[in-house]
Amino acid sequence: RNFHSTMRTLITLVAVVICSSLAADLNLKEIYQNPLSNGYGEDINWVKWDDAIEKALDEDKPIFLLIHKTWCHACRALKKTFQQSNARKAFKALSEYFIMVNTADDDEPYEEEYRPDGKYIPRLLFLDKNGDLLTQFKNKKGEFKNYAYYYSSPADILNSMKEVLKHYEVEVPELKRGDKLKKKAAEKKDTKKEEKKEKKSEL
Repeated sequence: RNFHSTMRTLITLVAVVICSSLAADLNLKEIYQNPLSNGYGEDINWVKWDDAIEKALDEDKPIFLLIHKTWCHACRALKKTFQQSNARKAFKALSEYFIMVNTADDDEPYEEEYRPDGKYIPRLLFLDKNGDLLTQFKNKKGEFKNYAYYYSSPADILNSMKEVLKHYEVEVPELKRGDKLKKKAAEKKDTKKEEKKEKKSEL
């Protein structure tokens, strides 16, 4: 009897340990998987649309509002390019200066202001801290002129984000470092050209 009760106690203890470790794993997954990311980047501090304006006012930041649907082919394609894109690092750096919102399906804001040229998806809008649309920031390189807020490329999204920050006179140190490196490379090219010119003139 003692043996059986000891075994039962051991089995119970093992079951408790397994269950608690599974629960811990689930909690970790919940912590690391942002339910608001909708596949657009777990490392981005996404915010619910309902909380966005209040947070933007508190932090004095513009709002990045991406509207998409789970069933939309173009939305899924954009998501895929984001997941594979080498622009992720820049997107993460720029996102720190915005209140980041992406609304899937029924979370989309219903006001007409957020449908300036139609209900197409995906569409990306930039809003001021009061939630008012900044109409001047559109996809300038967009392939569809009638859908000014439609984006299919992460590079175009980054360009618009940079323009918004320039408008607010916000400097992103991470990006500035990269610009300096590029400038140095360009300067090297110029000096090489000058050296070649000098050699030619000597000949």
